[in-house]
Amino acid sequence: MKKEKRRILLVMLLCITMIGTTLLSACADPDPEEPEAPPSNSLTGETAEQGYDEAAGERRVAAFVVENAPDARPQWGMDDENYSPDIILQGEVEGGVTRTLWFYADYEKLPEIIGPTRSARPPFVKFSELFDSIFIHWGMSHTESGYVGADRVFKKHKVDHIDQMKLDDQEGMYGRDQSRAVNVEHRGIIYGDKVPATIKNLGFRTEPKEYTALSFNTIPEPASETPATQIGVKYSDRAFEDSYWTYNEEDGMYHSSDFENDLKRENLLVLYDDTEYITKAYYPGPGSSGSVTYCDYKLAGGDGKYFSQGTVKDIKWQIVDGKLEIIDPSIDAETAQTANDEAHAAALEAAKESEDGTWPAYKKYAIVAPENEDGEMSDEEVLANSYVLQSLNVGKTWIGWISRNNGGSVTSK
Repeated sequence: MKKEKRRILLVMLLCITMIGTTLLSACADPDPEEPEAPPSNSLTGETAEQGYDEAAGERRVAAFVVENAPDARPQWGMDDENYSPDIILQGEVEGGVTRTLWFYADYEKLPEIIGPTRSARPPFVKFSELFDSIFIHWGMSHTESGYVGADRVFKKHKVDHIDQMKLDDQEGMYGRDQSRAVNVEHRGIIYGDKVPATIKNLGFRTEPKEYTALSFNTIPEPASETPATQIGVKYSDRAFEDSYWTYNEEDGMYHSSDFENDLKRENLLVLYDDTEYITKAYYPGPGSSGSVTYCDYKLAGGDGKYFSQGTVKDIKWQIVDGKLEIIDPSIDAETAQTANDEAHAAALEAAKESEDGTWPAYKKYAIVAPENEDGEMSDEEVLANSYVLQSLNVGKTWIGWISRNNGGSVTSK
């Protein structure tokens, strides 16, 4: 193994569909040429054949803050037939309630209406940065009396964000729904078709920098052999609502009615994190008693759960160089590398025997190697200190962000 820079992926994709390669002539190299993997959605793994617009790879991810209070449900756009969010992050904000953050890999393909949009919180802003997102919200928490609000995070981290409170809304991106008999703060909406022009008008960088690109299987497979068809997620001892999911074997997806719709996801991820409760003494919000206690996630990494195809697997997660890594602790890098080599050899032989040199799909593990720029480690030591990324099944994901130190838990059967 050659010298490796820290955190370089030895194998970028977990599963690659190999198609359309022509055998070389007998007088040249007799082996078929291994084709490159097709472009895919970094959040879902979908390719052009599965509806992904390859041009979206030149656009940044967009993240939308969407409320989850009872008066906000059902949320507009969450279960949209064509443009449901690629990833939904759900976590605690304050007062025991949760809020959601919706991620789209292509901000030119959005629901007609998204909402109710609400204000930004520091942990959600920081999580969005893992995907180099343009952050879209309606208001924000402000720094005061020992609490560091989203206002300071936006400024310090130089986050590109769109705030309805300050936007000169030339395109009419924001509005208020008039159909629901609820307070005005539960009726803020975004018109999806106005988002691209608004981003352009604001002059934000639109080409993505390096950011989290999750790893996906080409051929769907269970997370493990451990059944998990009924899932319950408790965010903390303070949160007054849990999340519930039920696996449907007919469509191979997890369903939840928590949002007063039928939300469907191929993958569920639960990430345990350290949290701290910080009380802000002065808070002039609706129904305020004069103070508010925020839940602050530390993005510290740690344990987690991966659910797919009615099964569950223990995982690890961490943030490295500003990117989220989901780790498979059940397999070591040496075993994974051997499996990679064997799968590649088998695919090569199949391509040789095919009439047109077509490569079949074959599994590859993504292995992350440590820094070895000075050659201080042997090949064996590099492999021993490497680890394997967890692959997800192609499709949409829900992430439950829960407290490790304040009572968060997961049950499944």
